[in-house]
Amino acid sequence: MKKSTTGLLLGSALVVGLAGCATPNTTPSSDKPWYQQPVTCGIAGALIGGGIGYASSSESDEETGAAIGATSAAAIGALLCADRSPEPQPEPEPMPEPEPEPEFEPVTLQSDVTFAFDSAELRPGAEYELNEVAATLNDNPEVRVTIAGHTDAIGSNEYNLDLSQDRADSVADYLMSQGVAGDRMRTVGYGEERPVATNETDEGRAMNRRVEIMSQ
Repeated sequence: MKKSTTGLLLGSALVVGLAGCATPNTTPSSDKPWYQQPVTCGIAGALIGGGIGYASSSESDEETGAAIGATSAAAIGALLCADRSPEPQPEPEPMPEPEPEPEFEPVTLQSDVTFAFDSAELRPGAEYELNEVAATLNDNPEVRVTIAGHTDAIGSNEYNLDLSQDRADSVADYLMSQGVAGDRMRTVGYGEERPVATNETDEGRAMNRRVEIMSQ
């Protein structure tokens, strides 16, 4: 091959290689490394394409060699300039915050049931109030209660302790008849130890003969 032909091959490949990487804006991109700049890719593609054209040409086939070199330069330059940076991955969606657990509001339950003198039997009017207590407990199965029995000051302390316990047990039995589990209730008798009124009058003693139901 003639030297002029060799130069033509390399020159043609260089021009086409640079054209394969040309863009409207030939300013080097600052976000790419030097070996991916269009000019660098074009020169590299031209040299490789020129070598291919030179190797495939002969003195009798110079035009074919030049065409092969130019075509190879454009393809190789474009391949070298190809952007192989990974595609940006979408940011993961934030995990939904767990819903706050509903706050439990404690049930305030306090009820007083009074009794006749020296008696642990429920009065007819007491059942109405105890029905409401039972309904509240059945609607709130996590609530437990203490049922405390009391007496007035008439009689001995020992007798009054037993009587007050019987009164507390009487109330618990009725609540169980209304569906309240027995293990949710604690009964205790205090006798005459905790009066809420004076024991010097009939009215005060009547108030002291009572059972208190309190949520724990």
